[in-house]
Amino acid sequence: MTEQEVYRKIRPLLENINEGLYWDFKKTLHENQIPDIIKDIMAFSNSENDRDAYIIVGVSEPKAKTSENKIPLSTEDRRRLNTDANYIYLPGRWDVHGLSAEDIEKMKLFSAKLTEKLSGYMLISHPQCEYVPVQINSSRWLYVIVIKHTPGVFISKEDIPYPYDPHKTAVKQGVLYVRIADTTLGARTDVASTTEHIRVWKKYITWLENVSHSSLTTEVQNV
Repeated sequence: MTEQEVYRKIRPLLENINEGLYWDFKKTLHENQIPDIIKDIMAFSNSENDRDAYIIVGVSEPKAKTSENKIPLSTEDRRRLNTDANYIYLPGRWDVHGLSAEDIEKMKLFSAKLTEKLSGYMLISHPQCEYVPVQINSSRWLYVIVIKHTPGVFISKEDIPYPYDPHKTAVKQGVLYVRIADTTLGARTDVASTTEHIRVWKKYITWLENVSHSSLTTEVQNV
């Protein structure tokens, strides 16, 4: 995808007040986070959403409470909400601060290592990723990891430990990670349900059958 194509895809996401089924925001990334990003990529790839997914680097949590999202409460509001508070604060927008040119060069090295790790750990299917810097002003960029929509079952063939602690596992062997809303199931105590396992495998098998049928049809036509 070109820089312009990626920008058109992510621009509406930057206006949201939360993360979602097919996008995630990161302030920055470093090598110690590669196992977590592998987990995120697997989760996006296994999810029900039939579109590309995006990890957008250079975006921070909404800023602290400000007058812009401060809403006064009336006596009736406090009674209805069962609160003594005089105000509530609406969720703020994400801080799109971007990355420097030096950060972008570091992200390119990060991406190369990430691609190598992804290739080595996958058991059945391999995620397809593109890495696209998107310039947002004269000196700042977003770095976007585009996880292409690819049929498959995306699980690791072995445990993936954190680089800083080989006894701490980031990605577990054989676990199906799935993105639900803005959460990765399988990451902590929650695990993908039986329904999710059936959905992922059924979809992959159907795709394989269609590919096989298409190939057979082509061979017959060429006879």
